[in-house]
Amino acid sequence: MKKSLLDANLLKKYHNDIFFNYAEYPTKDNWNYNFHSEDYKKSLDDWLNKNKNEPILFYVHTPFCEQLCYFCFCSKEITKNYENVKNYLYNYLFKEIDLLFNFLNEKKIKLNVQEIYFGGGSPTYYKSEDFKKLINKLRNSFDFSKIGDFTVEIDPRRVDEEKLLFYHECGVNRLSFGVQDFDLAVQKRINRVQPPELFDKLLTKKVRDKYKVFNFDLLVGLPGQTNESIENTLDKVVQIRPTQIQPMLMHYDPFKRKYMIKMLKDGPLPDFFDRQHMFSIVKDKLTKAGYSRAGFESYALPTDPLSKAMENEKALYASLGTQIGAATNFVAVGSSAKGSLGDEYYSHNYYSMNLYQKSLDDGKLPVYRGIKLSKDDKIRRHLMNDLRTYFKINFKEIED
Repeated sequence: MKKSLLDANLLKKYHNDIFFNYAEYPTKDNWNYNFHSEDYKKSLDDWLNKNKNEPILFYVHTPFCEQLCYFCFCSKEITKNYENVKNYLYNYLFKEIDLLFNFLNEKKIKLNVQEIYFGGGSPTYYKSEDFKKLINKLRNSFDFSKIGDFTVEIDPRRVDEEKLLFYHECGVNRLSFGVQDFDLAVQKRINRVQPPELFDKLLTKKVRDKYKVFNFDLLVGLPGQTNESIENTLDKVVQIRPTQIQPMLMHYDPFKRKYMIKMLKDGPLPDFFDRQHMFSIVKDKLTKAGYSRAGFESYALPTDPLSKAMENEKALYASLGTQIGAATNFVAVGSSAKGSLGDEYYSHNYYSMNLYQKSLDDGKLPVYRGIKLSKDDKIRRHLMNDLRTYFKINFKEIED
């Protein structure tokens, strides 16, 4: 009892309404803002020539959504005008892909792409014919025969069984669903209503037969969440039985995303102690349901590849959650897309659509900041990745 009280007092001492979720080190505010297109090209040439066979995760960012979710911290543009989406895809994203691969071809560099990840925004916004053309564009850029995981982030309100089966025909084999919470009161406060019954229509036998791996994203610390409500949400999640679950602590920063204040209209957010307690409920509930912890914010069934990667210490916490395989090396395209080459370089595209488009119109890759890591950066980065993935530090490895 005394220890519990001590822990509660310690947590309340460091309580803060803002929860920062840093997925990389050094953090982006320490990157070089004079690192642009030519610097990025040099980093690609330098690293890829030294690491020709290293596996690559190719990330594609689509920044569009039809409706604003008040919890969202992603880089996105809310629009119901599909012409904006097509303009981005055909006139800019395709142009960036061409610029990138024209440069790599000039340098006689072949990307060893082994994973693909479509994030957003919402890549489910694309109509089927446009999604197919994006796939064909990538097929003409690198070898699809080596692809392992091909993930698409799914807004369950914008798809049906037919569309999920269509994605599989295009080569997609892993789905990541934005669930967040199943409590209706919480959903209304975050402006994202999607009943659990929706998944009965989506995750049919046909879909489950095609997709052996699918993930649910949950958020802990949403307005209106209580211990009881989050237990009810977890009961429904466990019943649906996704192979992977990623319960993340919500990042609240109304200074950068003013609309986040709307979540507080009917009451405050759970405080720091409440969030930590709810996170412990998640851990206990999922562990009892047969899930294994996979890093700081992920869980997986024992039969899932992520659990096996954790057992063999081949997994890594990254900006996409705990990942397997090529997640350490990102080559990324799209507005706000972030790349990383081993433990050598980070790069980041423009957030602003105007600046992203202007850079491409000028024939330049749309990179607005980046960094080459120092030896000290690499050591600290390695330490933080080990802590967030395996909760331990190998001191001998660091000393060596």
